[in-house]
Amino acid sequence: MIKMPFHATFARRSQKVEIFRAKLHQIGGNRNIKSCTRCPQEVKDELKAYVASQKAKKTNDGLADLADEQEDDEVIEIPAHQNKRQKTTNVKGPLDVMFSKGKGKQVQTSIKDACNKELRAQTLQSIAAFFYQAGVAFNVANMDCFKEMLAAVGNYGPHLKPPSFHELRVPLLKNEVQHVEKWVETHRTEWIKYGCSVMSDGWTDRKQRMLINFLVNGSKGTVFMESVDASSYMKTGEKVFELLDGFMERIGEQNVVQVITDNGANFKLAGKMLMEKRKIYFGHHVQRTAWI
Repeated sequence: MIKMPFHATFARRSQKVEIFRAKLHQIGGNRNIKSCTRCPQEVKDELKAYVASQKAKKTNDGLADLADEQEDDEVIEIPAHQNKRQKTTNVKGPLDVMFSKGKGKQVQTSIKDACNKELRAQTLQSIAAFFYQAGVAFNVANMDCFKEMLAAVGNYGPHLKPPSFHELRVPLLKNEVQHVEKWVETHRTEWIKYGCSVMSDGWTDRKQRMLINFLVNGSKGTVFMESVDASSYMKTGEKVFELLDGFMERIGEQNVVQVITDNGANFKLAGKMLMEKRKIYFGHHVQRTAWI
C-alpha cells in the first residue's frame, strides 16, 4: 500500500478501506473492484460470510460505514503519482507561534525577546530610581522580604494601587506588628523546648547615644528583642545587671542556657552579679561593637 502523508486518523481510515477492498477483491461480484480469478470458491464463501457477520455485529463501527461507502461507490482513491508530488504541510499551533526554528533548535522569536528585555529594563530602572531617591541601602536588594514584595506585586498584576501614608503608618503597621509577634511566639516555643542563649551588645550610634541590644538565639535562629538607651548609666555595672536580670525574667530563667555580652568592665561586673543570682553560665565577646 502506498504511504501518504495524511493525518493519523485519516491514515487508519484509509488502511481499513484497503483491507476491505482486498476482501472484496477475493469475494468478487463488486462493480468497482476486479474479482480475483485464483481465489477458490470455498474461500470466497467463507470471506463473504465473515464480512456479512461483521457488518451485522458492528453496524455503528467505522468498518461497516466504510463498507457502505464502497457499495455506494463513494470511496475516492488518490493516484500514486499525486502522492509522490505531495509535500507535508506544517500546521502551526500556539507553540509554533511563540517559537521559531533556527539551526535545528527551538528559539524564542527576536521580537518577543526584545520586548521582554525592554520591559524588564524599564521596570528595573524604576526600582533603582526608588532606591536612589529614598536613600535606601543597596543591600536591601538582597533581603528576602524585598524579593517577596516584588513577587506579590507581580502576582497582583497591573493597576495595583500603592498603600497610602495613613495605611503604612496605622493599619498596615499594626498588622505587621501582630505578624512579628506570632513569629516570635514560634521561636519562644523552641526556647521552652530546647533552651536558648541571651545575647546583649553595647554600641554607640551616630548621635553618640550608648545603646544596648538584646537578642535571643535558639534552634530556629536569632531574634532581636529590643534596644535600650543606656546613655545615662551604661558605665555602671549595677544598672547593666538590672537590665540583664529583667530581660532574663521576661524570657524565663528556666529557658536560658547562657548569657553572652561584650567584654566591657561594666558587663563583667553585671555578669558576675547575674551568675550569683541566677546560677547560669556567663560569657563575653572578645571584641566590643561600636558604630560611630
